[in-house]
Amino acid sequence: MKRGKRNVGVAFGVLVAAVLISAAVQLWNVHRTTSDWALWPKMVPSKVQFANRDYQCGPNPAPGTRSLDGLTKQGKTAGGGDTYAARLEGPDLTATWIVVATQTATYTCDLIGGP
Repeated sequence: MKRGKRNVGVAFGVLVAAVLISAAVQLWNVHRTTSDWALWPKMVPSKVQFANRDYQCGPNPAPGTRSLDGLTKQGKTAGGGDTYAARLEGPDLTATWIVVATQTATYTCDLIGGP
């Protein structure tokens, strides 16, 4: 009988370890792409990767007043927000800011590190 309880205890321990490792991997993957420590990415993450550059939205982004006029939809954030940027011509031009739009507001994110 003691062997059965020990086997159940070991199986439970292995299950708990597997769940904790999975959660840690998920946390790290979200943090690596968004700089947020969360299990699931936010629609407006702290950091947005766009056109091979990083843009800072901040840990608690505030809704902006920037209009989407003249901007084109360029993609989505990891959390599902729509990414808008001005259409730039030429190989060396980099957007110095982008706009992330959700269903309720727009958020301006600035380029990290300059062009």
